[in-house]
Amino acid sequence: MEGASMFKMPTIDLSAKSLLILSQLGVFAVFAYWAVEEGSGDNMDYVFLTMMAGAGLALFLSVPNARMVVTLGIPALMVVMGLAMGENEMMFWAVFMLLMIGPIAYMPAMAIGDPTLGLDDESRLLRLGILWIVFALLMMFMMSGLGSLAMEGELTEQESEGEEFTIILDSTEQTIAQGGLAVGVIGVLVFLLTAVMGRELGPMRPWHGGAMAAVALLIAQYLWMTAEGAPGEQTSDLFMIICFVGILTLTPCIAYEGSSDSSESE
Repeated sequence: MEGASMFKMPTIDLSAKSLLILSQLGVFAVFAYWAVEEGSGDNMDYVFLTMMAGAGLALFLSVPNARMVVTLGIPALMVVMGLAMGENEMMFWAVFMLLMIGPIAYMPAMAIGDPTLGLDDESRLLRLGILWIVFALLMMFMMSGLGSLAMEGELTEQESEGEEFTIILDSTEQTIAQGGLAVGVIGVLVFLLTAVMGRELGPMRPWHGGAMAAVALLIAQYLWMTAEGAPGEQTSDLFMIICFVGILTLTPCIAYEGSSDSSESE
């Protein structure tokens, strides 16, 4: 009897499942790129590069136990590095990465129905719904800063070198941010009602909620590129947002609507 394969090469095409897997890989690819974007050559940068590249490939190739190792291993390693370097801020970022990496690692597998999860469909979809909501709120209020932009009209962040910059919106841009936040929150509510609670909401489906949350992220990215004080357009940032949009939209589409192949076979 042959042993179980250590990895499995996924099929790459234009199906929703394939695009979701590529979106997941893209997130880790951007994280790996950010580690060496400035070309500092610091040893910790190369550790982060190796960690993110390895995590992305392990998930992409369905290496056994990759999801758990990635979800817990990356934050744990960040805690160790923070303690070794005396950087207490690393603890916060470790928690942040746990909340973000966990859903990214598990949601595609849950949406597809990976049998290695060992979950029945009801439990799988319930946990997926909770993870999706956590991820969507994290993206809107922490990763993109859309909440601060909409409510306060400005956002102060740090660049990779540690220098601060402040994005300041005019009245029109703040209105756009408020509209984007409203669309995103409504999208989360639509997903909560239709996917998690199983309620009928007219023609609305869970993926409609995902699409609305994705629109909120795109609006936030637009403001990050054009508003006063914004760091400007960066290809890696735009690619990261596209990957997040893919995860937010394709996950409920696959999980709750079923693939086109399965619908055709019925």
